Amino acid sequence: MSDARAIEAELLAFLQREIFAPSLAVTAETDLVAAGFDSMSLVRVLLFVETNYGFWIPEREITNDALRNVRALAATVTRLLHER
Repeated sequence: MSDARAIEAELLAFLQREIFAPSLAVTAETDLVAAGFDSMSLVRVLLFVETNYGFWIPEREITNDALRNVRALAATVTRLLHER
């Protein structure tokens, strides 16, 4: 099972490659919404999580806190993986 650091790295790489402009320096602590993360970005992240980790993030888990930055999102994914 993946650990939080590995998940964080995978999510960060995905966001840098598929969501944000190459010129935008995104880190694990970048405010995602301020950087341009929107509803379409969320759907793409949900699909990424489903494809790579085998589950869909439940709606109740999609909160401002969980989407604050990549580190918070990775923590949410890690917790949900361990609860399965």
